[in-house]
Amino acid sequence: MRSLLAVLLLSFPSLSFASELPPLEAYGRLPMMDILELSPDGTRAASRVMRDGRDLVMVIDLESMEFVTGLDAAEVNPRWLRWISEDQLVLVVSDTVRTWSVRNAFDYSQAYSFDVATRDIRVLLKRAPDLYPFQGGLGRIIGRDPANKTVFMPAFTGTRASQPTGGIYAVRLDRGRDKLIAKGNQHTIDWFLDANNKPLVREDFNDKANVHSIWTVSERGRNEKLLYEREGAMPAYGVVGLTPARDALVLLSNSQAAGGVVYYLMSLEDGSIDGPVLAREGADIRNVITDASRVVYGVEYAGFKPSYQFFDAELNERVADLQRRLPDLASELVSWSDDFRRLVFAIQGGWSSGAYLMFEKDVAQPVVIGRFREDIAREHVAPVEIIEYEARDAWPIPALVTARADVRENGNAPLIVMPHGGPESHDRYGFDWMAQYFAARGYVVLQPQFRGSTGFGYAHNVAGEGEWGGRMQSDLDDGVLHLIDKGLVDAERVCMVGASYGGYAALAAGAFSPDMYKCIAAIAPVSDLRRQIRRARSTRGRNSWVIDYWERQFGAEASEKEILQTISPVFNAEAFTAPVLLIHGEKDTVVHIEQSKVMEKALRKAKKDVEFVKLKGEDHWLTREETRIETLRHLAAFIDEHL
Repeated sequence: MRSLLAVLLLSFPSLSFASELPPLEAYGRLPMMDILELSPDGTRAASRVMRDGRDLVMVIDLESMEFVTGLDAAEVNPRWLRWISEDQLVLVVSDTVRTWSVRNAFDYSQAYSFDVATRDIRVLLKRAPDLYPFQGGLGRIIGRDPANKTVFMPAFTGTRASQPTGGIYAVRLDRGRDKLIAKGNQHTIDWFLDANNKPLVREDFNDKANVHSIWTVSERGRNEKLLYEREGAMPAYGVVGLTPARDALVLLSNSQAAGGVVYYLMSLEDGSIDGPVLAREGADIRNVITDASRVVYGVEYAGFKPSYQFFDAELNERVADLQRRLPDLASELVSWSDDFRRLVFAIQGGWSSGAYLMFEKDVAQPVVIGRFREDIAREHVAPVEIIEYEARDAWPIPALVTARADVRENGNAPLIVMPHGGPESHDRYGFDWMAQYFAARGYVVLQPQFRGSTGFGYAHNVAGEGEWGGRMQSDLDDGVLHLIDKGLVDAERVCMVGASYGGYAALAAGAFSPDMYKCIAAIAPVSDLRRQIRRARSTRGRNSWVIDYWERQFGAEASEKEILQTISPVFNAEAFTAPVLLIHGEKDTVVHIEQSKVMEKALRKAKKDVEFVKLKGEDHWLTREETRIETLRHLAAFIDEHL
């Protein structure tokens, strides 16, 4: 059989030269390989592959680099993959659904098992007794049995007429019947299992009473011992895993004392909390490295480029050495064999449009499993520079600047400001498909990590609370002024483009800094903050911690109408002078499309220049290739016209 790499992939890195720039579609298309996962012994990999318009899940034998099997994924939109054994793969897929008994549409996920040998596909949890019919987050796996015939999945149990209760199901990968093995209460949000896959710990959060509690439990999930209880609008800790000895829980918390998101240990003996552990000043822990049972082996630190710390000294040095060998790239650990002998990194940035490299212990050269974008040569990857500038109050703002070398040399270029979503998020050093498209065509792209962003320590994160339309916004304007002062960009040719919170920031730029920006493009933006809180209440319930989160972010309660209107772009449409492009997915459940509809209405009433593009079938994250390309086409035409 012909090698899979010979059929699907180009060599790495690409040294070919194309006289013309890659077409728009090359940037808008989804990565050719995505969501790659190693099997437990590391001899196979599964990945979502886009090829010739087809959306596939493919299994590769890594010893021979041969194609083993695959399935069409076009209709299921897989969000992640997980191997249970060398022959059993689980796919979690999602869609936006609406039912007669639920007021608002919601994101619904479902897990499927795929037998690599027989190609048999089975819906997991389908035979589960009393599975509550209206829940969105199905598919999480918190354990697997040694024989790899059963996985353990948390889900709500109950009927249409009852209050849902958090439970654990033992789910068969064959045709056997699923079994409810433990049942908590209506406030249960998570479970952790012991080494024999018996319930060990239950986590509850009572939204109405604002009480977070953690219990050790019996085999049926009943309370044994209260380890922790605390009142608060939101949990102070996120429970993310167990220590290898399963004698303590691993907690994450954004700590002022430690200076960022750090890791604590809670004893299962007496509930005492030790830490912080593995804290780095000015850096946040972004992820924990775990196995299928959520035993924690190390952590990933956030920032522009990820870095790692493991408890095993040899593994820690091996990963650090691999990252040192790729100094000009961002290298993210995305998958590993159970024994960590084989590690797969996603590498991008610098001169690369992205690839998966597999490193094996005691083997000098990595193996290229696949490239992300085979039709974008290294010559057309614009350099990304990490900078820092001072805001008007001298607060340091980290940022990324993407621009061609000749554009940097000549200066006085058009500028696109691209604030990230969240706002509690941050951009990563790498290949940003939208930034790279515009940079390749002579634009400078600025991605500021305004205060409120994560990844740069506690102080930077919390400095954004209550600063929507305030310092978070002026941080963006100050980035523009910094690049103007440097001579890199033309003050008369500046546009802001953003999605989600970035879409709010773009609209706020049009409303509150109208003289600075010549065009505004907002994708899935929040435009009316009171309306956003009302919808969250309708969707989540009046007592949900999500309401408290939004009010903390906005710096005002829903009842403080005047404050929220002051910082809502929809109530400031008269101030706009720049043309506006609104783009929104019709199936967005995070920021409902009504946010763009009311913004368009307000701008038209104020007789402003506005265009509204509705993306059919699209969600909040532009996960569909055709609508991502459609979005880029509209953006390109709009920005080219106005800059």
